[in-house]
Amino acid sequence: MALGWFIRFLVVLVLVRFVWKFLTGLAQGATARPRGAPEKAVSLVRDPACGTYIDRKRAVTLGHGGETHYFCSEDCRADFKQGHRAASKGV
Repeated sequence: MALGWFIRFLVVLVLVRFVWKFLTGLAQGATARPRGAPEKAVSLVRDPACGTYIDRKRAVTLGHGGETHYFCSEDCRADFKQGHRAASKGV
């Protein structure tokens, strides 16, 4: 009979220890500062020819009508130019 109480006491002690470790780890994680500096955001722009989003620094550019347009490739820039030439001719 005494052995049964002793085993129950040990089980409760182990459970209390697990709960205590969990709660202290949770508190430390909630109050800890991030380990590294956050990554910088990338400025994305939309290609007017195909609609994909691209990094502004890597884009192919075209100045048109006092505005700068950004493209994902030379092909998209050529398509854009072709479309505006046709529109300006009234085709």
